[in-house]
Amino acid sequence: MEYAYGHLLDVGPSGQAAQYRFQNYAINQNINDYLFAPFAFSGAVATLQGDNLDADLRFANTDITRAWIVEALQNAWVAKITTILWEPSTSAVISTLYEYWGSCAGGGWDETVLQVSLNSVLDAVQANIPGRRLHRWQVGSIPF
Repeated sequence: MEYAYGHLLDVGPSGQAAQYRFQNYAINQNINDYLFAPFAFSGAVATLQGDNLDADLRFANTDITRAWIVEALQNAWVAKITTILWEPSTSAVISTLYEYWGSCAGGGWDETVLQVSLNSVLDAVQANIPGRRLHRWQVGSIPF
């Protein structure tokens, strides 16, 4: 039995269902409502402090991809990338290897490639996400 890995991409406005769902492993197939799109995921790179989990997505530079990527960058959409192990003969997903959530924060392009930079959604300082406070009803008595 031969296995391969691929990526599933869910992207859309924060707090809403994914507006676009793509997979990059089964060419010209619709797998579980994921349309085929040729894209690459660079994976997350963490600093020694654990504060920087940025990643990149790369797509072919076409009118179709440019349209939704511009909207994703202008509105800071959230992307979820799932790295999966799949069986090529049936296109069945065997297991999930890794999941990454990121906010569409920046981009660039040339004549052939569109790049989307994803920043960690866990960075409360840069993303202006309010920090969470611990209360006794959440964790019990806190020793001082």
